Amino acid sequence: MTIDRYELVGIFGSAVDAGVASLFVGAGLSAAAGLPTWSDLLGPLAAEIGVAGEFADLPLLAEYYEQNGPGRRPALENHLRNELSAYRTPAESHHLIAKLPIDEIWTTNFDPLLETAAADASVAAQDNDALDIGTGRRTIIKMHGSLSRYTPTTWTAAPVITRSDFEQYEDTHPRMWALLRASYLTRTMLFLGFSFADPNIEVLLRLARRYDTTAADRHLTVLRRPADPEGVQLHELRVRDLENSGVHVCEISDFSELTPMLQAITTRTRPERLFVSGSGDKALLKPWYDKLAVALTARPPSWQLASLGGPAGWGVTSRLAELLRANGRYRPDRFRIYFRKNSAAQAPLMDAHVGTAIFTDLEREELVGSVLDDCRALLVICGGSGTSDEVRWALERGVSVIPLASSGATARSVWDSSNIPPDLGGRPCDPQVWHNLADPDPDVAVMAAMTAIDQAMCRPRG
Repeated sequence: MTIDRYELVGIFGSAVDAGVASLFVGAGLSAAAGLPTWSDLLGPLAAEIGVAGEFADLPLLAEYYEQNGPGRRPALENHLRNELSAYRTPAESHHLIAKLPIDEIWTTNFDPLLETAAADASVAAQDNDALDIGTGRRTIIKMHGSLSRYTPTTWTAAPVITRSDFEQYEDTHPRMWALLRASYLTRTMLFLGFSFADPNIEVLLRLARRYDTTAADRHLTVLRRPADPEGVQLHELRVRDLENSGVHVCEISDFSELTPMLQAITTRTRPERLFVSGSGDKALLKPWYDKLAVALTARPPSWQLASLGGPAGWGVTSRLAELLRANGRYRPDRFRIYFRKNSAAQAPLMDAHVGTAIFTDLEREELVGSVLDDCRALLVICGGSGTSDEVRWALERGVSVIPLASSGATARSVWDSSNIPPDLGGRPCDPQVWHNLADPDPDVAVMAAMTAIDQAMCRPRG
């Protein structure tokens, strides 16, 4: 049975938490950056060797092209380089992958878009490069060849493209294959951007059949379901083959669905951190943050609060810290209070030594954006125009926004603007929970807010 995207996000997120996750990227991910499909890339070669019509086995087509006369291998590599050299701007999906806290990113893609987006990562493209992997630095492993990031475009590692290249891979790249096999047997691998029309799907099929992992049931792939009804039966047989070998399959109708899925994965793999935003009269806010602080004492000690020290953020932070101190569970690293460049504009005056103060030279938008990039959720209590900005910046980054609507002001307007309950933590929020955020009874509203926060923070249910 296939899994849905919510299950995939949860399984892979748990693997990231455990430090055993790897990603394997196929050509479908680069399609969003405008790169040609495999058939568009290799199809024109058929006419050059006098083959009419579509040629389903593209590596075999490349093989025949290479065998068609002297100098054909350089011509094949030049064709690939010329067709791909214009594509140098990563898509949003590449930037999302760059944010994932994983140390192994495998790809069969020739293009340099992943390493352009993740400039801090090392690149392993030659077989001997496998010897340096595992030293603690994140690595992009280009197992089928690589084009350079800079002009003029050159091959930094020769492409694996013909049928012979695929069949001889274990002999020509023994270290790379051994490393891939080890990762497959010991990690949770997520295969993204593949379809059964992709010649590189053979890598996944070969691993699944040769290294059956049904006992661990650990691997994941996202596959595009064919639109053509005639292809559905064969697709379903192939899917069943993968699932019987311990690979969970999540089906999509188009590769454009990969970006929101990656956004959900990226958010899920951020630190367990809640950003508290809002402003208003202290006396009016106090009942809200008192109740929220009491509820938060029951949440895991790994959870952290972040804020700019505004009225709502400081109110929840200081009250929760007070309660945790009373039972000996206070830790300053659970509370992060950020001060921006123009500290004189920051309010209110803090009346206790709580948490960890972080001083920056950043202006407000840049600071808030950098903080939100490491948060899973944003809680909105009352608030004004500054809070509205923070909500907008959070939504742009895929951060779940929970407006405590019954506190009024910005929180209420954010809640009113949602025609349907949004996704929180990769799953739709329960309509009743969303409705209760606006309940006039503070106890009911805070209970709903905590349920929504639990979901956004990916806290296990039950």
